[in-house]
Amino acid sequence: MLGGIALAVVLVVAGITWWSVRDDGDATTESPAAPGSQIDSLADPSVAKVGDPAPDFELTTLDGATLRLSDLRGTPVVLNFWASWCTPCRAEFPVLRAADRAADGEYAVVGVNTRDIRSDAKGFAKDEHATWENGFDPDRAVAKAYGVAQLPQTFFIRADGTIAQRTFAELDEKAMQRGLAQAR
Repeated sequence: MLGGIALAVVLVVAGITWWSVRDDGDATTESPAAPGSQIDSLADPSVAKVGDPAPDFELTTLDGATLRLSDLRGTPVVLNFWASWCTPCRAEFPVLRAADRAADGEYAVVGVNTRDIRSDAKGFAKDEHATWENGFDPDRAVAKAYGVAQLPQTFFIRADGTIAQRTFAELDEKAMQRGLAQAR
């Protein structure tokens, strides 16, 4: 009897784990967040949503320069929130690197490092050959303005400064191309 109860508990835990990590292939804002979820910040009227103007920000980059989103107005932007400790963030860096190489002035790739240690972020960006600008968000002000509760997240911003698409998961090539098509 005790073995049956233990087996039932294991099956329930396995089912919950599978459900929480499964990939349905479409993690964009086209599907609204479930009430009470960690991404339910979309219900907060002060948080940027698809169709809204992207909140402007000014951050110091990992290299010490100043990064302002408004300086990129007139150019579509791929705005990626990441951290060096985030495994899916690490996995998507090759996609971002390829997108940055292919941009050829048609769009800009911009990273926002948040919930991280500056030296870890700088080391990781260097190791991964991140040639795009990466701002450091030490107090999470930018992440909060965009409603970023989990990492990674990517916003595709049109040249007019409005948010075209939001992706709540690790980017792959297909998601990158879909987002860029929406932003252009």
